[in-house]
Amino acid sequence: MDLDISYIEYFPSYEDLETHRLMLEDHPRTDAYRKAILENKAYFKDKIVMDVGCGTGILSIFCAQAGAKKVYAVESSKLAKIAKEVIEENNFEKIIKVLYSKVEDVALPRDIKVDAIVSEWMGFHLLHEGMLDSVLIARDKFLKPDGEMFPESAVIYVAPCR
Repeated sequence: MDLDISYIEYFPSYEDLETHRLMLEDHPRTDAYRKAILENKAYFKDKIVMDVGCGTGILSIFCAQAGAKKVYAVESSKLAKIAKEVIEENNFEKIIKVLYSKVEDVALPRDIKVDAIVSEWMGFHLLHEGMLDSVLIARDKFLKPDGEMFPESAVIYVAPCR
């Protein structure tokens, strides 16, 4: 794998548990994802889901709680080990499979396509986290033609200032 400087700097930064503690404690953000998934169970019940950049596995767990039959939780940092432990502690290891890999390098069994992709790719100023490219690659490679993305769109509002 040819690593560029952005990869070398970006992915290891998410191995820091403090970063994930701050994201989990951002209650409006976490609650918005929880509600989007748990209040739209029809998109997840008995479906195959991919969580791109699963971090601690919180979105994967929400998907399992919503009735997903399988969740592929993709995490390229060493946090994948912690996600696996969190998932096992919550008794979802039969539903959620943690893949320690960049999504670009993932190969699903039998070339499976997924019904939905979830990802917490939005950072400060919307694009700060830099995950959008990976999410779009996952969409193009793994999402069924009639599949769903959570979130599926975003808007940036800009105003001039002096």
